[in-house]
Amino acid sequence: MPDGALGTAGRFTKYRRLGHTDLEVSVLGFGTSLLGNVFGTIDPAEGRRAIHFAIKRGINFFDVSPYYGLTLAESRLGEALAGKRDKIVLATKCGRYGPDRFDFSEKRVAASIDESLKRLGTDYVDLLQVHDVEFGDVQQIIDETIPAICPWSRTTGSGW
Repeated sequence: MPDGALGTAGRFTKYRRLGHTDLEVSVLGFGTSLLGNVFGTIDPAEGRRAIHFAIKRGINFFDVSPYYGLTLAESRLGEALAGKRDKIVLATKCGRYGPDRFDFSEKRVAASIDESLKRLGTDYVDLLQVHDVEFGDVQQIIDETIPAICPWSRTTGSGW
């Protein structure tokens, strides 16, 4: 636990600004691959309890991917976040969909975003990451993936 991260009530209290955004995220995040049974089968109710416990303790950054459990983690996280979405910073990914399934095409990335939003039960994510870019073609990621996740980049060619 980072020094000084827990307040006197046992609530996580250390936050940092995420990059150049206005988002304040807990320095300790909650990675949700376990919700997709990546490390063995878990009881979904136990996963929900863990998420709720983390939120109650002040952890507000949750990271998920459609790859984790082949969409299971996103579905379970979405169920657990019902009524709590406004309390967290939510990150998901696109580009990797199975052990050997990568698709960084504009069409697949756009569809993936919509699918993730449905599974997560929300109309937005705070952070969208391109998953495992080292398995893709760099030029395709520049020409298709980034414009799909940042539509304004098509017209301006920049904005970073």
